Amino acid sequence: MSKLQLPLIKQLAREIAKGNTCYIERYNKKITVIDHSTEDAKEIAAQEEALALVEKKIENHLKLEKLSTEDQIEIMSYFIDEVADKSIRKQLSNGLKRKNPIRNFMQTIESDMELNQQWRIFKFEEYQRWVSNFIIDAYNY
Repeated sequence: MSKLQLPLIKQLAREIAKGNTCYIERYNKKITVIDHSTEDAKEIAAQEEALALVEKKIENHLKLEKLSTEDQIEIMSYFIDEVADKSIRKQLSNGLKRKNPIRNFMQTIESDMELNQQWRIFKFEEYQRWVSNFIIDAYNY
């Protein structure tokens, strides 16, 4: 499989950021997305059918799931280094050290529109990097 193009990497990053599971067909790069948030019965049935097809030939697919809690926290800690305001950096850092680190971090982020925008951009870039590295590792490029 040749390297995935940037639009596919962006699509995969968006989907796993939403908590969805993606399967990439190794040869034609077709992406099958399983949306875990849908409640529409027809959509759920369609996804179950698509998943059954993927699972018949699972060896031909690469599975990407949402990032682990550890990976999410690691990205959050990288973001802290990008924040110029020392008091906000300290607030974010302290939030990651307490119980429910992701929730603490997000409460601080969501309290400031500019910071929230900066976080969204940073997070999307990091998710793209994570997807690229995952694929590189999976195929030993």
